Amino acid sequence: MKNQPPIKTPFYYGWLIVAVSALGVFFSGPGQTYAISIFIEYYIEDFDYSRSLVSGLYSAATLCAGFLLFTIGKLTDLYGQRIMMLVIGSSLAFATVWNALIVGPVMMFFGFFMLRIFGQGSMTLLPNTLVPQWFMHKRGRALSVMTIGGFAGAALIPPLNTFLIQTFDWRTVWLIWGGSIALIFIPAVLLIVRNKPADIGEVIDGREQSKGGRRYPSRLPSFALIGVALLVLITLIPTIETAFIDWIGWLPSAFWRILLFTAIVITAFYVMRHRQFKVKQLDDSSEENERSQPETEDREVSWTLREAAKTRAFWMILFCVSVPALTNTGITFHLVSISEGKGLSVELSAIVLSLMAIVGFPITFVTGYLVDKFKVNIVLSMTFVVHIVAILWLWQTQTNIAFIIYGVIWGIAHGFERISLNIVWPNYFGKQHLGSIRSVAQSVMVVGSALGPLPFGIFYDWLGGYSEILLISLILPILAAIFAFISPAPKSE
Repeated sequence: MKNQPPIKTPFYYGWLIVAVSALGVFFSGPGQTYAISIFIEYYIEDFDYSRSLVSGLYSAATLCAGFLLFTIGKLTDLYGQRIMMLVIGSSLAFATVWNALIVGPVMMFFGFFMLRIFGQGSMTLLPNTLVPQWFMHKRGRALSVMTIGGFAGAALIPPLNTFLIQTFDWRTVWLIWGGSIALIFIPAVLLIVRNKPADIGEVIDGREQSKGGRRYPSRLPSFALIGVALLVLITLIPTIETAFIDWIGWLPSAFWRILLFTAIVITAFYVMRHRQFKVKQLDDSSEENERSQPETEDREVSWTLREAAKTRAFWMILFCVSVPALTNTGITFHLVSISEGKGLSVELSAIVLSLMAIVGFPITFVTGYLVDKFKVNIVLSMTFVVHIVAILWLWQTQTNIAFIIYGVIWGIAHGFERISLNIVWPNYFGKQHLGSIRSVAQSVMVVGSALGPLPFGIFYDWLGGYSEILLISLILPILAAIFAFISPAPKSE
């Protein structure tokens, strides 16, 4: 039936949109560096290619994907997120099958290209443009929940790829990913996703468009709490097993893991049930407000890309978007080498990477609350202040404890970055042309991720270390902090 949700829910339907968006971010994983890197050694061994050849193909494919990503954003504005998610999901499934069949460098280049543009680029872009269509006052919180998919992918996919390759072979693993996308993600989009609240008779943030309609409780539905519990469990297990192996070693592994998960779920539901939510009955005046709610929704001004590009804020924030792509990718790519240069172990580098994800996840929820309460440019400026502290701390780090503290600071910066860099675009320029505007930012991020490791490698070859490039790279977050601070949301004429 027209203007009816495909699934009846006791909570605002937008949270189901958030769930599918989180699934989309998770399935961007096959196109992310952390997933593809597991296959590189097998490519080199099976095809007898040099590392520089495979790396060159990967970088060239990433650059091409970044430059062409704008097309995906423009098509999203024309045809909507639902159709584009179906097309991109199907294209990514095809890309994984292509990668299972590669036999030479040309096929490898196009395989990398499709993984990057459909996976890392588009499957990240589309959820970040869909969720703002459904949330305005609660955008920060909604985007925070959506990041569950990203953190779950980063935590699960690398070890899962390793296990599957060892169990089967790398070609079979690509086919498994293609089948998973086709059987899980595409049906979920087809059944659940709608482009905007008006498509099912709702308004943004979840008040029904009818006289005497009700306001939904401002809580997250159960699936979000269970998702949080699962992700906390996934990220905590390696740390707990390492730190408390002498205490829990006598317990069967499955038993204590189930016990931990149960405790997390019970805690989550206890918090949910005992929070007080005030849902007032509508009187005559509130009924009038209810009827006028669609007008309130329309008051959010939407800029075209051409209009946005004429503002100073657009270019300032675009520069801010490029900074984490350049600095974080450069540091991550060379983190093992950086730690070895400081006399620290490779295993400690892995711990720091895990710690970054563990700390960053809860920080996203804090950031989601902050951007709903304060101006996003202030929160964004704070993000780069934390980036400056993280780089300075890494520059002077010489001990294991100091390196672990760096992981904590880095995780805080990453948590701030995940939300503030995503919410700034809909908050500044509206949602009608968000695909085109957001695709420009995504292109900058993809290109930055391709170029980020290069200066670190050049300085290492030139000077034999990373101290100088770390200090030079401080210029970027310093400028970004200033640019963000002086760039509030532009005013429309």
